[in-house]
Amino acid sequence: MTKLKYFFIALVLAVSAFTHLYRIDKTFVFHNDEGRDALVAYRIIDTGKPVILGPETSVGNMYLGPFYYYLMVPPLILSKLDPVGPAIMVAFFGILTTLGLIYLGHKWGSTWGGIVSGLFYALSPVMLHYSRSSWNPNVIPFFATLLLLNSQRKSKWEPFWFGILTGIMFQLHYVALILPGLLFLSAVWGHFKSKQLKQIPRYILAALIGFLLASSPFWLFEARHNFVDTRAFGTYLAEKSVGRDTNYPNYLSRLGKNAETVISGIIASKSVSGYNLNRTWLIVAGAILFIYSLFNFKKQGYLLIGSLLIVSLLKESVYVHYLAFLFPIVSLIIGFATTKGKWLSIFTIIFLATLVKPTYAALVYNLHDIASIQTVRAKNVADYIVQQAGGRPYNVVNTQGSYTTTISYYLAISSHPPSNDLQTLVYDICENGPCPQDDESTVLLFLTGPAHPAIADYLGHPQINQFNGPRTMVKNEWVTYDIYVATIELKP
Repeated sequence: MTKLKYFFIALVLAVSAFTHLYRIDKTFVFHNDEGRDALVAYRIIDTGKPVILGPETSVGNMYLGPFYYYLMVPPLILSKLDPVGPAIMVAFFGILTTLGLIYLGHKWGSTWGGIVSGLFYALSPVMLHYSRSSWNPNVIPFFATLLLLNSQRKSKWEPFWFGILTGIMFQLHYVALILPGLLFLSAVWGHFKSKQLKQIPRYILAALIGFLLASSPFWLFEARHNFVDTRAFGTYLAEKSVGRDTNYPNYLSRLGKNAETVISGIIASKSVSGYNLNRTWLIVAGAILFIYSLFNFKKQGYLLIGSLLIVSLLKESVYVHYLAFLFPIVSLIIGFATTKGKWLSIFTIIFLATLVKPTYAALVYNLHDIASIQTVRAKNVADYIVQQAGGRPYNVVNTQGSYTTTISYYLAISSHPPSNDLQTLVYDICENGPCPQDDESTVLLFLTGPAHPAIADYLGHPQINQFNGPRTMVKNEWVTYDIYVATIELKP
């Protein structure tokens, strides 16, 4: 490579480092799911024992494997339990993804295409949105890029590492398995075309060993619990793919909607920018890129179109983060379309030019203008409760409809965490207004808390389905932002 190419590679990596890390401590997301994940990771640190159950999925009453929780532990330790640590880890994975895309472009015959791909990934508002906070789907683009890099290797270890990476993707989001599935079919077809039929069973065996090794904690949990998640997954697939459900559009309608999600939600970042882009122009431009990639960038086109065909089998709404495994593929298609072929390059540059204004506006807003209150709010409430307790043992609950795992996390790591045994002092956390007087009499007082089996010991109250004990609400104070805390004294 020339010195000019090295210069632009360094420049793109510098841009990526800036966009991924600038003000991340002020802007990273720390909502209920992130608070739960931080609490589970802290439980691993606190007890020294790994968990074998991962995050709960948003559908199907299923859980993922625990790989992401393991991944969170080192940065959480390095950041001294500050939840920004795992967010910074995700950002570094985003920077490494940028580097991986540049390298892939170089290996696939266009260093300039790789440089543009990396730059697109580093500046895309939607890809940055999912690269600056700690959440299990947010590291999928990095491992998807590793899968693409591994597919280029001519090594006897390639199928084993394919299995390892598939086992990791399996624990991050079930929909992400579409990518390794398509790569597996491509590898098997390659052996078939080259008449290396004896290699196919060996490839499958090596991949299976790698997959089972990487996902072994999940299968250990399954073996102990009668394969509850496996059965739920099978039921989910039956209901959401081959089953009849008149509540959802037909297959072609879902395919069109999902293709539009890729075009407007991923390429144009409309899902996070909120900018009113011309829908017809986006669809036409995206369709041209899709069709051209299928016939000219065959591997990327195969992976993109194949993914859309498969994900559209699901009879449910497909959100952008479901398709995070497509981020590197879309970036590569944009990179190659910008640098290969005169007319395609001109068209792609014009298309990207129409995205400059909304992209710039979204970047300025998301990187510079906003300031997250989530960690400040949670820490303020935790500090208030610890100070008010004054050394007395206490329980903490939340009124129905309030979500407080972020506060539970800060209480758990505080100098005076709540007790799981029944105490006479109870703090009731309420969002969006004072705590209701009904909390003085409800039998569901202790039927609250983070819903994950691994953090049952960090609820901060006993697990009582019905509590009829007399109590008095002696204080009901505003603490910070939209949070009120009521002090409840239980009567002996």
